[in-house]
Amino acid sequence: MLRIFNPRSSELSDEELLGRYQATGELAWLGQLFERYAELVYGVCLKYCRDEQEAEDAAMAIFEQLVTKAREHEVHNFKSWLHVLTKNHCLMQLRKASRQREQNFEPQLMQSVDGRHHTIEISEDNGQMKGLQDCMAQLPEEQRQCVQAFYLEGHSYKE
Repeated sequence: MLRIFNPRSSELSDEELLGRYQATGELAWLGQLFERYAELVYGVCLKYCRDEQEAEDAAMAIFEQLVTKAREHEVHNFKSWLHVLTKNHCLMQLRKASRQREQNFEPQLMQSVDGRHHTIEISEDNGQMKGLQDCMAQLPEEQRQCVQAFYLEGHSYKE
């Protein structure tokens, strides 16, 4: 990591550093804030991403956003503002990933190779039905209805 050391600027408050960055656009001032809060941002990212590489990528993306957002917004408490910015970024990434997983689900995959639909036969006496019901209860209502109609009741996808 690039270290910028200026004893006078390291004594400045967050708001003073931010004010100087907003006034001049010099990245050295923002670099001081980056050094102060890199671990905080990474920690929040890791909490939401649960993957070290994704957390590092998210932290870098957040600091890239800071270059423009820090000049656009009036910030009274930099640390709190940065925490909210970080949390919102991570939540948006999680939503985006969730939408991509849903979009990758192709209806034609629900049919077998020979074009016929199959129902699932589950024995209630060995606990399979209970396990299936528990899993289906975690699905959103619309998905749960589709899975039940297709796999358990034998309806086609179009039905």
